[in-house]
Amino acid sequence: MFEICIDCREIVRGRKTGLSRCLVSFLKNVSKNKKSSLIIADNTTDTEFLKEIFEGNKFDNKFDFIFLKRSGAFYDQIFIPLAIFGKTKRFFSIYPKFPIILPFLRTEVFIFVADLIDFSWYQLAFLKVFGRLPKKIFTLTDTSKYKIQRLVKREVIRVYQDLSYIIESEKILSSNNYEILREKGIEPGNFILYVGNFNPHKNVGTLVEAFRLIENKLDLKLVLAGGGGRKAQRISETDKIKILENIDENILRWLYKNSIFFVFPSLDEGQGIPPLEACYFGKAVIVSDIPVFRETLGKCAIFFDPKSPKDLAEKILLLYKNEALRKDLEAKSKEVAKFFTSFDFGEKIFEHIFSE
Repeated sequence: MFEICIDCREIVRGRKTGLSRCLVSFLKNVSKNKKSSLIIADNTTDTEFLKEIFEGNKFDNKFDFIFLKRSGAFYDQIFIPLAIFGKTKRFFSIYPKFPIILPFLRTEVFIFVADLIDFSWYQLAFLKVFGRLPKKIFTLTDTSKYKIQRLVKREVIRVYQDLSYIIESEKILSSNNYEILREKGIEPGNFILYVGNFNPHKNVGTLVEAFRLIENKLDLKLVLAGGGGRKAQRISETDKIKILENIDENILRWLYKNSIFFVFPSLDEGQGIPPLEACYFGKAVIVSDIPVFRETLGKCAIFFDPKSPKDLAEKILLLYKNEALRKDLEAKSKEVAKFFTSFDFGEKIFEHIFSE
């Protein structure tokens, strides 16, 4: 009998997401505390990385893999229960979906719901109808917590995502990577930075429109790092707007360190990790005036109306021209980053699951 079954299909070879970082943090705590684990994987899962987590601490952890297809919720409703029945009494998923029969088979279910952004009507209906079945539901912020609680009509536990992964992954930029930046004319201190995908709720079009309103008044480029997304907005490069897709952690770290400041124009977020990463590197940040950013960045950010390119343009000009303001916000950013590196997301989830 395993002490827990964990759905690890989010940990895909060659790809890192906010969800996968949350999951890795939890897995490290499961391994550290010697909890035997049954791991759900598929043909894209980075099983070698998972083996390192459970074998690297030399604790002789008991773990095993169950391989399923990377499929939808209907498939999981049948094949996860068949695969794990009689093998464990706890099930954890980083996804909102879960096999609804598990609680009736006396398996405690724990799920993580980062946010409700881009949920389909089916996903919302699933949570609304079956959201009372999991033993505990976790989310990232109080803002998301209250939204999810209104939907599921029960308590949801808020656990902030931490920034420990940044500390653990200190690297030096290689010369080959630097050549990519040189080709686009990106140099230290000559650019404003955005990091994220181009899906509609990221509101990148408003940032681009704001930048174009004032680009003749700025001796700066706008660097959009990341791109893509299932419903990505189409953004074109210009002499002063540069797009960097599929960048590695070395380049991303360099961009954070060498930007003049950071802008994040989202219409909605679960927690919004990129602005916090910018804070870790001591950068002033401009973010949209939405509740989640008031919650996490209220002490260190400049806020703007996310539906007004003109307002954003004015805030960019203000921060560009006022070095004293930038320095003040940079100091405050470092204090916010200290908070988000002072705890362990995975440890908190572990305590909630294994405390009883």
